[in-house]
Amino acid sequence: MENSLRARYIKMNWQQQLGNMASTLARIANNATVSDHDGVVSMCLREAACLIEWSAPVVPSEFLLELAAMQRELLTWQRIWPVETVRSLLALHARNQSDRILQIAGFYNLGD
Repeated sequence: MENSLRARYIKMNWQQQLGNMASTLARIANNATVSDHDGVVSMCLREAACLIEWSAPVVPSEFLLELAAMQRELLTWQRIWPVETVRSLLALHARNQSDRILQIAGFYNLGD
């Protein structure tokens, strides 16, 4: 499945790629507080990290360090997930990352 996802993903322009990445981060935010959804959250954490890696060749270079830091955080969350006491923290963090990715892609200005 990862190969077919990657094949579709790399055909998109970088703004579309980041839009998809923001959607994956929003899924994390929406599911992190529900323990029955731990598998979905773990899968989305891994997916978002892969999406960052696959986007790196086409995303403007000024955003690469920020995306690399996000990727490290996502992989750390995936390694330790689930942690009952920080569910709402992950949800908030993923929502903020989703918003930032949309801003980088030019879909909206967070100041608006």
